Amino acid sequence: MARVVNILKTVRNNWKKSLVGAAAFSYGVNYGIDAYETQKMMREFCEEAVKYGDIPIAPKAQPTHMTVILNPVAKKRKAKKLFEKYCEPLLHLAGIAITIIQTESENQARTIVANLNTRTDGIIVAGGDGTLSDVITGLMRKYQINVGYVRQCPVAVLPLGLTNRVADSLFNRNNETSEVRALAEATMAIVRGNTTLFDVIEVTTLENNEENSIKPVYAVGAIEWGAWRDALSRVDKYWYWGSLRKYVTFIFNGHKNDINWKCDGLIRYSDPCDGCSRCYQEQNSSVETSSRRWWHAFIPRQKTAHSDHKHMDYSKVDNENCGVFKEIPISSTELFITTKNVRRKNEDTDNGVKLELGPPSVNYTDFVTEGWRRISGKKQLPEKVFNAKDIELHPDKDDSFDDKSRMFYIDNEEFELRPVKIRLLLRSIKMFCPQNGS
Repeated sequence: MARVVNILKTVRNNWKKSLVGAAAFSYGVNYGIDAYETQKMMREFCEEAVKYGDIPIAPKAQPTHMTVILNPVAKKRKAKKLFEKYCEPLLHLAGIAITIIQTESENQARTIVANLNTRTDGIIVAGGDGTLSDVITGLMRKYQINVGYVRQCPVAVLPLGLTNRVADSLFNRNNETSEVRALAEATMAIVRGNTTLFDVIEVTTLENNEENSIKPVYAVGAIEWGAWRDALSRVDKYWYWGSLRKYVTFIFNGHKNDINWKCDGLIRYSDPCDGCSRCYQEQNSSVETSSRRWWHAFIPRQKTAHSDHKHMDYSKVDNENCGVFKEIPISSTELFITTKNVRRKNEDTDNGVKLELGPPSVNYTDFVTEGWRRISGKKQLPEKVFNAKDIELHPDKDDSFDDKSRMFYIDNEEFELRPVKIRLLLRSIKMFCPQNGS
């Protein structure tokens, strides 16, 4: 009893050191528990991957080969380490051969994919939404939007970026899902081989000329223009705030005039179409996948009817409103366009792209409040919402801005704001998904 009393007296007399020691001990216990749970989880995934690796293949068949496009600077330069620790072992255990190609500069991924002519059964994107958009752009440019050829090369995405909107929606990831589990589940989707068709949006400038031709950019997530996205693009300036940097970004930028508070202009859009003789003429001339061989991923074959739509003859479907444009003026603090791909976990069954317009004006308090709300994955209901298939955006000139300093964002990649046409390409690319995906 005397010993216990002496210990309590020592703790009381050295309460500061005791608090620090208790905090360190608590952190150590939690770290050990997390490490044990992670190891246990990875063991289960490895045991499942081995079962796929033990499946024999035909004597003349080639083993599955995937090309990994790795963005080493993603995830604060942690992407490579995380991939090698949690993703690569599962692929090897499953008997999947991989070739890793690291990007060395911005937008290099689209060039790598467009020039890729080696054997591959699919592409794995080890990065965020921006890297995924680059890979999709490279594929679409390579095959000149020939849906049949593009679908032959399925794409997988591993959530290794700071922004993983597509992967989070695809795998129904929430804030409670650990980073390691998210990576393991995305990797196992590749091993299991289940795929689904994703919509793609094509963004083409309306100011093209022969001397300065700009190629289209393709995306599968979202297009953003406005005050909140402009502010969020500056988050790296406040790195010294650590985990609070996103919050202080909205505080320090809520009163500045060098972000886009005015998203004014004209929008022309057409209503969504599930498929008709007009919009499916090109997509119906696809490629048969049942006789697929390894060299077909990057070598075009003779076109035949695609099995995904063989039961539907869109040439007999007539939609008089398909391609008919409506015109509306806009005056807003934000324009937000999302595909159905990133609305999956919200169980949004609406077709086409969803166009959301924010309020015409917003005060400082509401701006900061809405910004903080978005950090936690929530968003206030916009002022106007409508669905569309194709959109033409004609922004007004703003005398308070240099035109080259006005930006909009395609899958979190920054582009100079200019009149653009946004075209929806339904079910144009094949992506690996969970077993319950569709």
